[in-house]
Amino acid sequence: MLIPAYNEASTVEAVIRVALAADVGPVVVIDDGSSDDTAAVATRAGALLLRLDDNRGKGGALEAGARSRSEDVLVLLDADLTGLLPAHVRELAEPVRSGLADMTRGVFVGGRWATTAAQRLAPQLAGQRGVLRHLLLEVPGLSTSRYGVEVAITDHAQRSEWRSVEVLLPGVSQITKEEKRGLVRGLFIRLRMYLEIVRQVIRRKRDDGNPGSPGGA
Repeated sequence: MLIPAYNEASTVEAVIRVALAADVGPVVVIDDGSSDDTAAVATRAGALLLRLDDNRGKGGALEAGARSRSEDVLVLLDADLTGLLPAHVRELAEPVRSGLADMTRGVFVGGRWATTAAQRLAPQLAGQRGVLRHLLLEVPGLSTSRYGVEVAITDHAQRSEWRSVEVLLPGVSQITKEEKRGLVRGLFIRLRMYLEIVRQVIRRKRDDGNPGSPGGA
């Protein structure tokens, strides 16, 4: 399991403990250049730690984490989840582990209204997934996609005709950036996230018009 984390000392422990209880493989926290105690908290909670010296963004952290592992199947979890249960983690992993799917995508249902609504509006941005490791590493631009990583994965999965399965995650939500960082700082981080997502969408559209470019059709 891979849990990318950037300054998530206040939330990552709970996610780690659920992931460990699921018992579907090693739990690895990729500390993406955090300036808080994320690394220490993750280690105390029982996770393996991959510490990056510089902040590479979520895509870069996932790429580094995937390259550090040898398991065939990886479960990707955000570090700020609430309501996550071991059964949810196992359900993300099982269709891929059994060969029924190349990727699963978790869907929030019945949790906090804001996060559930956001996923309904933009399901391609879901961060909770099970995926074959070698396929994840084939995603073009994974290491530089930052917050656009889910767009990059979803787009490549559709182009490559991965077998994908949606997995409902009842009661699961996320702590918002505004709650974690404060209103002004949280809004700034959210705006940056949206800009990085838009850049990823523009990159894919540009590649559509230039099939010879890296990642083009």
